[in-house]
Amino acid sequence: MVLDRLRRKKKKAPEIPRTEFLKMKPVRNPALRWEKDEQGTYTVFVPLQQQQQSKGRKGKKGLLSKLAPSPTEKKIQLDKVGSIVWGLCDGERAMQDIVEHLREEYKLLPSEAEVSLNAYFNQLSKRGLVGFVLPEETRRRFMDAAEKEEKKK
Repeated sequence: MVLDRLRRKKKKAPEIPRTEFLKMKPVRNPALRWEKDEQGTYTVFVPLQQQQQSKGRKGKKGLLSKLAPSPTEKKIQLDKVGSIVWGLCDGERAMQDIVEHLREEYKLLPSEAEVSLNAYFNQLSKRGLVGFVLPEETRRRFMDAAEKEEKKK
């Protein structure tokens, strides 16, 4: 039974055409907090889930938990380019706007900026730091695909 689960293929995310990718609008996760320093770089604070305190015999807390409390959040320090992109993730600017900004700022080719931005947003979205406002046609396509997948079950 366990082997069957291991053999199953992971669900592949639907492909997003380039034209639709460039219309998407990234938005920062509102559950996070972030700060901008004097140099213009951002630090993002991600709340950590509080794990149950490990208790020894008779429900007593361990020595380590008495000496050092568990951290409540994780800090992620963004670099200069990451901070620029983070600042532009307001849900109003489309990916195309961010690509253009990076092209002008760093003298990149459009393909270089798009590929780099795509990889960066993959990482941010996997960590739950950003989400995306999808164009209506893309949203409809995803909803239709999800309905079809539910009917198969």
